[in-house]
Amino acid sequence: MKKLRKKIVLGVFISATVVFALTILIVAIGLNAEITRRADSMTLLIIENNGAVPLKSEIDKMGDFKLYNFNEESPFRMRYFTVKYDKENHVTANVEHIASIDEGKAITMADAVRSSDHKTGESGDYRYRVNADRDMVVFVDYTYEYNSVDLLTIMLSLLATVFILLITVLFWFLSRRIVKPFEENSRMQKQFITDASHELKTPIAIISANAEVLAYKNGESEWLNNITTQVTRISELVNELLTLNRLEEVDEISDIEAVNLSELTENTCADFEEVFRSKNVQMNCDIQPDVTINGNTDQLKRLVSVLVENASKYVTENGELRVMLNKELRYTTLSIYNTCEVDPDGDYKHLFDRFYRPDSSRTSSTGGHGIGLSIAKRITVLHGGSIEAIPSDDGLTFYVKLSNKLKIRKKGSES
Repeated sequence: MKKLRKKIVLGVFISATVVFALTILIVAIGLNAEITRRADSMTLLIIENNGAVPLKSEIDKMGDFKLYNFNEESPFRMRYFTVKYDKENHVTANVEHIASIDEGKAITMADAVRSSDHKTGESGDYRYRVNADRDMVVFVDYTYEYNSVDLLTIMLSLLATVFILLITVLFWFLSRRIVKPFEENSRMQKQFITDASHELKTPIAIISANAEVLAYKNGESEWLNNITTQVTRISELVNELLTLNRLEEVDEISDIEAVNLSELTENTCADFEEVFRSKNVQMNCDIQPDVTINGNTDQLKRLVSVLVENASKYVTENGELRVMLNKELRYTTLSIYNTCEVDPDGDYKHLFDRFYRPDSSRTSSTGGHGIGLSIAKRITVLHGGSIEAIPSDDGLTFYVKLSNKLKIRKKGSES
């Protein structure tokens, strides 16, 4: 359940981060847009007032201009400059209301703005506007307001970071209570499977023994053969459920040793060679020699056996089996391909779910229970890897990645 807790906390962390980031982004964009709107309104007001900022009482008489937080002192605090052009193209620059711009720079900036096709825009730290006759250019400095928004954004970001960390830590402790019912339910399910499997073993053994006695006394018959076959299937199902249950009870492997995966894979393929030969299947094995990884020998045998056995069940007559094993830097990769009927609309991600089958009608013909691939996936996860089923036009490939970084650890030793 530790993984479930991590997923919950990660989900909360990502959600909180996205919400805060979007909120800060919306606030920053909104404030910058409002400042830009106010700057453009001010440039228009100055042009309408022939190059000067009017008093508040005069603005109130105009009626068309509604400037937020504009008072009688605002005209004296406003930082702006204007450049006018007469009919003879004589230039007059008014820089009385700004200290950082001289007449020469003001004229240079105005000439650059007039040569463009834009009516409003930004020039450095200033918002500008050109009048309709293009004989006056007004520049207004709203740097302080923009810097205030930047500072506010930084402060909100720092505050959001603190909140996100606090929320994440809080949910880490709360997640223990959140997952407790799921943990208890999972424990009860696993206990039920274990208890039920053990309880089933006795009647299965009795039925099997009685069938053998009847066959000995009365001779074999179709009905006794059916009983024996089904008892064997139920016994295998019980054993697989117990195996999967035991694998799901642990989060890591306690008995890790060096395993020659090349030899293990070759021996497993040899065990099924007769099955493939009976279907006239062409076997191609490209196994890198002496591939050794650290892992649990029994589990890795079960993993390869499940995949090869699955291929033997579903491979088409006169088809092909391809087994490839390669050791790379971080992972050892095993791929097992077999020709088979492929459903183009099939969802092969669910092949590793318990009892899942793309085609339920194939259950009786293949004799499987739909648990083997679940066991294979769990073994792969315990070995720090991943497994996936990749369909193609004429077959299916199981692609397994096993970590090369597991350390040798004997059962009962400290991790």
